[in-house]
Amino acid sequence: MDRNKHIGLLIGLASIFAMTLLAAGQVMQLTRWPLPTANALPYGIGVASDGKVYFTEFNLDRIGQLDPVANEIRERNVGQGPFGLLMGDAGSVYFTLSQDNALELLVFVGGGSKWALPTPAAWPEVLVSAPTGPGKVNLWLNERNASKVARFAPAQVFVTLPLILSPAQAVTPVVSEITPVVTPVTPLNYPGNPMLPPPIALLVPSTSGPFTEWPSMITDEPVERVAVAPDGRVWFTQGAAPISVLDPDSNTVLLYGLPSGSAAFAVTVGGDGQVWFTETARPSIGVLNPATADVRLWPIPGGRQPFDLVIDDGGDVWFTDREGNAVGHLSPVRNEIALYPLPAGSQPVFLILDEAGTLWFTAERGNFIGKLAVIPVLGEPPTVPSDAFRFLGYGLSQIGSRASGSVTYLYNGSAGLPVWISVEILRNGAVLPGFVSPPVRIDGAGAGTAAITVEYRGTSAATSDEVRFVVSLTRGGVALAEKRVDFATTWIP
Repeated sequence: MDRNKHIGLLIGLASIFAMTLLAAGQVMQLTRWPLPTANALPYGIGVASDGKVYFTEFNLDRIGQLDPVANEIRERNVGQGPFGLLMGDAGSVYFTLSQDNALELLVFVGGGSKWALPTPAAWPEVLVSAPTGPGKVNLWLNERNASKVARFAPAQVFVTLPLILSPAQAVTPVVSEITPVVTPVTPLNYPGNPMLPPPIALLVPSTSGPFTEWPSMITDEPVERVAVAPDGRVWFTQGAAPISVLDPDSNTVLLYGLPSGSAAFAVTVGGDGQVWFTETARPSIGVLNPATADVRLWPIPGGRQPFDLVIDDGGDVWFTDREGNAVGHLSPVRNEIALYPLPAGSQPVFLILDEAGTLWFTAERGNFIGKLAVIPVLGEPPTVPSDAFRFLGYGLSQIGSRASGSVTYLYNGSAGLPVWISVEILRNGAVLPGFVSPPVRIDGAGAGTAAITVEYRGTSAATSDEVRFVVSLTRGGVALAEKRVDFATTWIP
């Protein structure tokens, strides 16, 4: 089997304002972090709340962790063929092991747990979370070679907790600007027949340990991707076969036929229940209306292999074109596609959006972790009353290479939400390198307390004389307010 045939996950930028700019040809900033080992085949990707980026390295049997602030990568060895990845709690990750036919949980600085799939050689790939389910954890995955969908729902999860600190490897990011190619497109419409409802069938599930498996009605086609709708139903694709939706409560499946000659691959479900998918036979982005069975396709200009997609908060669609070496953006309202070309041979695959609205992705053959973001020069900074944000107090204690504490504040919300509080360590007025402090997101107006952590990752001792607390509308953006306090200390790595 071709290891490199399947990838996918794309999450688009969340700001409607940013989407409008992009449709008009907004230049984007691309940052690439090359991986330490050649031909790692990075696939799955996730972003933790502290800003660290986790990814699978299929060819090396490793899970990687990128610290984009310190420009460092750490790696952990795991089982064979890590593929899809989903963030867990407190720095843990769930991932599939396609070649080991298993699912694993790893605490990146500790131990983990591993579960074998009941069906031999099933080749598990992507992982998606479920809104509800019977277990302590509820995840769905596709078993590609077994033509099944499976739910992972353990009643409890045990992990070992040794402290394992992987060595950091320094990486130098490459930063460039990308101007999109924006093209109007005419969608192809395929009306459904309300007199012919989708066929329905009963599936007989089997349960073994934490896994429950449902076989597809179409056993001679692999299950390519799965997506969980807000109502808990599970949609899945099988190439040229109909798109199917499983109701796990009734064990019934509905089959929605596609236009002749289509081949659905990636799939996701919007908040309104519309089912979006990538169509690889005639490279397009498609949407299925389950109420009417209507299908609409937007052809991708010069498209070759659209791999995955996601719906952003503004209702637009972001997708990857793996063989086309591009990240794309579809505006269904304007019938317009913008393609952001990447360096030749990149082959972008999984993508994800972090809380701050930044797009991260893995480049399978380019062997890098990428970040695509709006260049933060969009006009004059907002005018904010000087008393909009006030620091009321702080507490910060430091031992060795680490410091922790909190900041109390009062914010009236006039600059917008969310805002971010970040920390900088200074000496003689200059920011010292080697310090990592995850920005804290503030989602509401009023008084509050933000927990602060700082870690020094330099190789030799450093002395500081000040700490600066900075408030901004985006992580690392223009300061809306700041507070400097004396903090004379020595940091020991």
